[in-house]
Amino acid sequence: MSVIKRRPITIPEAKKLLEEGGEEMGPLQRRVLDYATRFSKLNFEEAVRLVEELVGEVGLERETAVQIANCLPRSQEEIRTILGRQKIISEKDLTRILEIIKRHAG
Repeated sequence: MSVIKRRPITIPEAKKLLEEGGEEMGPLQRRVLDYATRFSKLNFEEAVRLVEELVGEVGLERETAVQIANCLPRSQEEIRTILGRQKIISEKDLTRILEIIKRHAG
């Protein structure tokens, strides 16, 4: 397996890539697939849509949107923890992020 391009991906995206790899998986790939299977909180399609909406509608960076999709925070405080001090975000945007998460994660 070779690197074609680098970009942050969600756990469900990693799971799908590993499942579709087609090549014999080594021990590391098997461990990553096991992890992805255990800790995927969304299916592939929902994870992709969630990241796209967070980037497009709220204006988050893809890397931050991926972290939110992987963790699925349930409160504004949890979102602030993910954002850290890297970005100041309004209450309106925090509420919007939670609405988008609820729409995709149920």
